[in-house]
Amino acid sequence: MVWNYPEISKEDFMKLLKGFVDLLILASGFQSSGVPAHWDAENCKKALQWGLFFEKVVRGINSSDMFGESMRELDEAILEMKANPLFPKGLEGLSSDTLLKGREFVLEHLMNVSTLKDKQLQAILVAAVESGDGITDIVDGMLCKRQAVVSCVSALETGLKILYNNIERREPLQREDKDTTLLGSGQQPIELLTWNIWQSKGVSYFLSKRTLRLVSGASLIFSAPKAQWAEVLRRLRVSAENDDDILIEKIELLLLGCVTSRWTHLIEGLMSASYKSVTVSEQYEELCKLLLQRSKSLKQNEIALNSKVEEILEYLTEILENRFYHLWKLPSALIAAAIPSWSPLFGLYFGEIEKQLKLDHSTTRCCSCEKDLNEHKNCELVERVWCLYVFHICGCH
Repeated sequence: MVWNYPEISKEDFMKLLKGFVDLLILASGFQSSGVPAHWDAENCKKALQWGLFFEKVVRGINSSDMFGESMRELDEAILEMKANPLFPKGLEGLSSDTLLKGREFVLEHLMNVSTLKDKQLQAILVAAVESGDGITDIVDGMLCKRQAVVSCVSALETGLKILYNNIERREPLQREDKDTTLLGSGQQPIELLTWNIWQSKGVSYFLSKRTLRLVSGASLIFSAPKAQWAEVLRRLRVSAENDDDILIEKIELLLLGCVTSRWTHLIEGLMSASYKSVTVSEQYEELCKLLLQRSKSLKQNEIALNSKVEEILEYLTEILENRFYHLWKLPSALIAAAIPSWSPLFGLYFGEIEKQLKLDHSTTRCCSCEKDLNEHKNCELVERVWCLYVFHICGCH
């Protein structure tokens, strides 16, 4: 094939197109460093002019059969550019067809920003009016579409808030015979009251607005190839004052990335987990058996079905090396739900819990209990054992 369009060379066109991609990334609301990108009317107008430029060029190439070879070369060059693992996933729809609607493509990225503010919307409207040529009709349609989406999201948020508040305020059922809980040291079952508190705590975390936003972000980040999402995590800003905070946020994102595809099932499973009169020792023994029963063939079969999760867990294991204490700062339910029992990380995490349970010195514990395993009743460590038991033995996955 030979490029024969006289107005611009293929090399120059692709160089400009790569610049256009960078502009669209900024139009999506953030710079590559993660810092918000701010748009005024002048910048919006320039972006729309770039969209108009690509409209005219592609329309010119497509206007005559004599430029058919150029159109095919253009399509192949765009496909090659998108095949790069670092190409942004949010722009996978880029093609010669979308370039024929260049201004509309720009507006979609400018107006579909989740954090769109009144000032930015005003800048877009001013730029659209100055660009003219039917673009205001496109803006009007997009505004109506966005309003419908916002209304739907608002209704969902209201419903989630009601559910979240009801769970937070829920009065756990009391045991009718309180004397039956006093079964002796080491054999006291988890009380119904404690079971309900931990269950509500886990569901509250999964349904909180903050968590849902993180899940949405994790779903987008980890839909990209590993090289790309690892670079995104690496670029998260770190300062001397908040190194640990940033690391914990990265760990939380990685854990959420392991469960985004089954988020609804996790919530349903945890909410439906019925009470069992089981002791800490019994839960602990069941988890030990689970570790022993996981055969090599089963592990390989599960990994084959969860290659994306395996990549995330490998990355997570690397950054947690010699820093497992950071896991104590994250919700027990999230860790239990996110780390599958076939992962080596599951054994490492359970091993750390086991060490903590058997420590004799309170100064080194992550809970306030002072003696051995038999004295742990409703502390953080027992909650972590309970979460692992509920998700991996009771089958809340």
